[in-house]
Amino acid sequence: MSGEPAHESSRIQTEQELRQMNDDWIKALVRADEATLNRIMADDFLFAYPMEGDDKEQFIGDVVSGDVRVEFLSRENVAVRIWGSTAVLTGKDSAKWSYKGRDFSGHYKIIYVFSLRNDRWQLVSVQACPIA
Repeated sequence: MSGEPAHESSRIQTEQELRQMNDDWIKALVRADEATLNRIMADDFLFAYPMEGDDKEQFIGDVVSGDVRVEFLSRENVAVRIWGSTAVLTGKDSAKWSYKGRDFSGHYKIIYVFSLRNDRWQLVSVQACPIA
């Protein structure tokens, strides 16, 4: 390394891992990739908004069945903050997606919460707030 303290190197590695999980999540949504969504999401995952109350099983089921259909999702201004075994990823989405045929396309401010469990980061909650 470039003379960085060990904890700084570890933090950078964790941030890179979370950014990769973010990229994998986006691709999995567009492709309706059940295995990848299942790997990234914690068993006790919960949507805060807009699919309020959806858990892991419900959400993955909706994506795989086509009830949730993500045609396009672009994420920018991604930032990652890490506090011990908790991390938050924020960003701005531009998305073309629908739920049971209803169009929800637009721009969203997103907050993803990750938790480190058994030496593995997992997505535990998502909130996507529409913005003008």
